[in-house]
Amino acid sequence: MRTMDMSGQSEDISAGEEEIAARPAGRQRDLSLLDWAALIAVVAGGLNCGLIAAVNLDVIARVIPNAAVTRGIQGIIGLAALHCVVMLFRWGDEAGEPGEPG
Repeated sequence: MRTMDMSGQSEDISAGEEEIAARPAGRQRDLSLLDWAALIAVVAGGLNCGLIAAVNLDVIARVIPNAAVTRGIQGIIGLAALHCVVMLFRWGDEAGEPGEPG
């Protein structure tokens, strides 16, 4: 397929790039309930870390004074962060970024 850039010159694009160009730009990604929960947990954990660094306030420890439960919640937030990393790689595969083999 031939396209024309802003300068008026035409160029060929491969089939993979054509497929990416055909996708709607504002397409919303399908997020499962687990994806949303992981994103919310990572944001909450990030805000908690920021408060610890800024004003030495650990909101999770203050709300839940039991140390074992607090560590468990922080572990769940860490697992949520790992899930978000996997989710980012999944989105990268869906986008078909240039430079990938295949």
